[in-house]
Amino acid sequence: MTYIKQAMVLRILRTDKVIPVIQKLIKKEKELGPEYITPPPFEMEKTYADSANNVPIIIVLSPGADPMAELQKLGKAKNA
Repeated sequence: MTYIKQAMVLRILRTDKVIPVIQKLIKKEKELGPEYITPPPFEMEKTYADSANNVPIIIVLSPGADPMAELQKLGKAKNA
């Protein structure tokens, strides 16, 4: 059974198992690959450099994400 067929069956029976199957499908595709499901590293220094007083930094949080340590490190580096 291909990953796409497996995902369709799981969508009906076990919706909680669909995301891992889709991730496997993306990893195995020649045109895609693991770089499409691996998030890039968050670089606070680069984000700060891209911001300005009229261009805010917006951080979208997800479960388990805590950017506070990075913010404090940046604050110490900038003497803020």
